[in-house]
Amino acid sequence: MRGDGPGKPSERRQSPAPPAGTTRDTAPAPRRASGLGVLARLWPYVRVHGGLLLAAALTLPLLAGAQLAAPYLLRVAIDRHIAPAAAAGDPAMLVGMGRLLLLFGAVLVAEMALRFAQIYLMQLAGQRIMHDLRVAVFAHVQRLSMSFFDRTPIGRVMTRVTSDVETLNELVSQGIVAMARDLVTLAGILGVMAWVDWRLTLSSFVVFPLLVAILGFLRVRLRAVYDRSRTLVARINAFLQETITGMEVVQAFGREAASEGRFGELRSGLLEVDLRGVRLASVLSASVQAATTVSTAVVLAYGGTGIAAGRVTIGILVQFLEYLRRFYMPLEDLSDKYDTLQRAAAAAKKIFSLLDEEPEIRESPDALPPRPLERDVRFERVSFAYRDGEPVLRQVSFALARGEKVALVGATGAGKSSVVKLLQRLYEPTSGRVCIDGVDLRRLQLAPTRRFFGSVPQDVFLFTDTIANNIGLGVEGVSRAQIEASARIVEADEFIRELPDGYETLLGERGANLSFGERQLLAFARALAAQPQVLILDEATSSVDSETEVRIQRAMRRLVRERTAIIIAHRLSTIREVDRILVLHHGELREQGTHEALLAQGGIYATLYRLQYEQEVSSPRGTTSAPAAGGPAA
Repeated sequence: MRGDGPGKPSERRQSPAPPAGTTRDTAPAPRRASGLGVLARLWPYVRVHGGLLLAAALTLPLLAGAQLAAPYLLRVAIDRHIAPAAAAGDPAMLVGMGRLLLLFGAVLVAEMALRFAQIYLMQLAGQRIMHDLRVAVFAHVQRLSMSFFDRTPIGRVMTRVTSDVETLNELVSQGIVAMARDLVTLAGILGVMAWVDWRLTLSSFVVFPLLVAILGFLRVRLRAVYDRSRTLVARINAFLQETITGMEVVQAFGREAASEGRFGELRSGLLEVDLRGVRLASVLSASVQAATTVSTAVVLAYGGTGIAAGRVTIGILVQFLEYLRRFYMPLEDLSDKYDTLQRAAAAAKKIFSLLDEEPEIRESPDALPPRPLERDVRFERVSFAYRDGEPVLRQVSFALARGEKVALVGATGAGKSSVVKLLQRLYEPTSGRVCIDGVDLRRLQLAPTRRFFGSVPQDVFLFTDTIANNIGLGVEGVSRAQIEASARIVEADEFIRELPDGYETLLGERGANLSFGERQLLAFARALAAQPQVLILDEATSSVDSETEVRIQRAMRRLVRERTAIIIAHRLSTIREVDRILVLHHGELREQGTHEALLAQGGIYATLYRLQYEQEVSSPRGTTSAPAAGGPAA
């Protein structure tokens, strides 16, 4: 009787927040920018750290000035000291260069200090911006509805939060100001070169238009390559997450070779795309190098002619060659940064497409907190489907009165777990409504409503944390005393205290260092510690041995004592003493009543009970006595 809806993953999570000061529910329709325009959506995150960025920006003109000053000082040294000394054959004339050398050294020290300050400030701002973005994406992911996780591989979501954000960090911390610095330097070099000799300047950039054309040609192709690369990375991460999570099945069925082959196919696809990106980036870098070489040759030819004609000095030629080197060096750097820019644009597109996902389940602005249960929890003609045209529940109506214990039974796919998910408002009904004391769940605040119900799921999920934190889950108002008291009530305290660190014992992934029964008892303690109004027990005794089942049954009786509870039953023998049994069949509520009444009715429940009894008596766990109409609960 496991799972009653198509396409539902066994584990879920929830969804994200934009920067402080905005809300998802009241925000305008998302702007789906394309290309580099998507990077503009980073502005809300960048603006928060504007002070650091401004400080880094203030170093730009100073750094550009230092870079422009060094070649000028070389020119002065050659034309005013070295050349005259060489012409006169008098080395003593070089004595006057002392102050010039000191000034040159000071310029180099200033350039190093300014570059350090700029890099440090940008790295600091970049790390803080990416921290905010990661938190926003993670918060948004936690608010997304379960339907999003039904259709989205977990590995893809992980890629958005990790590697895609890291790609953006590379742009922010290294790219933005570096590009601004390079542009300011290029503008300064062009201005100084034109001021010194505009003819020599024109000759220096005879190949520049061709370089710009090559850049434009490669731009669109690089963007497509990086967009495809981010998609394939997400696909690989999804495959890895699934395979590693299911490693026990992989090894048990000897699927290692098949999994390795599939991984090789995925990696080959990514390798092909990445190599195409490398080829395009290499063409761009080689083009810049070629332009540098050709421009240098042109300047030497034209400058040499100018020297012979007396229009250009040797110092000016050296100054131009140094400026030319400094011009194409940041230009080549800009080509690398452009590569980073395209990668960042592809990553940003993926990230903001995730942030544009709207949760299907939202809290209305005038939502009310749920009040303590006074009368009942009620389903009123509820229908529900995970996918259009494939209903899981059809016009289901029933009431769970305060203090009542109700069991849900039915074959696999009958709709039992879907009822529970609708109660917790993990999904919305397709039609009808679910009410607490006559108030529709959609009129109540979301988080308090979910805490209204305490759930013990069929597959217990434990976090890699201490036992105490796994019971309390950080819920406000749950004290250490409540955690330990809850554990004692459900008989978990004894095995917890036998562990090396007691309640501070760190659990392995999904509680791997505990037995199934121990994990189940922790789930009972967790549900009890939160003090819910209604308890939901989802097949809590399935797949356990007889001794563990007896222990869990004792814990269940203590858990539901004097509480409202709804129990999804896998073993019908465990629910004889509930107040009422609801029998679901193909999504419809077909029978309801006590254990004895339903057996006497001879319908679906009686058939299920008889079939299960026959299975139990033929198994090592079973007994040979006939099922009693009203025996004690197991």
